[in-house]
Amino acid sequence: MLSEIKGQLDEYEIANITSENFEQIFNVYDTNQDFFVLTQGEKATIKSSIGDIEALPPNCAFDQKVYIGIWKNGEAVGVLDLIENYPKQSDFWIGLLLVHGNLHGSGLGGKIVNSVLNAAKQVGYKTAQLGVVDNNVKAINFWQRHGFTTLRHNGDILVMEKSVI
Repeated sequence: MLSEIKGQLDEYEIANITSENFEQIFNVYDTNQDFFVLTQGEKATIKSSIGDIEALPPNCAFDQKVYIGIWKNGEAVGVLDLIENYPKQSDFWIGLLLVHGNLHGSGLGGKIVNSVLNAAKQVGYKTAQLGVVDNNVKAINFWQRHGFTTLRHNGDILVMEKSVI
C-alpha cells in the first residue's frame, strides 16, 4: 500500500521511518506532546518513541506494518503507522497519525486520511479501523469528521471503523 499512498500524496516525500531518520521524525512527535501526555500520561522522548518502529499488535507480522514519515521541502510534517490485513484480511488498522503541531487545522491530516483511504480502496481493502483513547475528544471528533464511527468500546479505547468500498 506504500506505493499507492505515495501516488496519492505526490507533493510530499514519503519514506519508511527507520532508526536513521527517526530523529527528524521525532520533531513531529515533539510538537504533539499534549497527545502523549493525554494518552500515555507523560511526554514522548526519542528513547520512549523509537520503539514505534517495530511495535506491532498481537498476532501480526512485521511485514504487515507500514510506518512512514511524510516530509515537505525536507521538513518532517507527518507520521503514519498502518497495519495491513489487520485485524482481519480485508481490513487495515491505522495505528498512529500525527501531523506537525504547526500544521494542525491546515487540512493536512484530512488529506493524509483521504489519501490512505483511497490507496486502501485501490489495493482491495474493505474496512479501516483504529483505536482512540476515549478521553481524546479532539481525536474522536477528527475521526468522526472523516466518516469513522464507533464499533465498540474496549476499556478506555474506542475502536472506530470506516468502510473504504
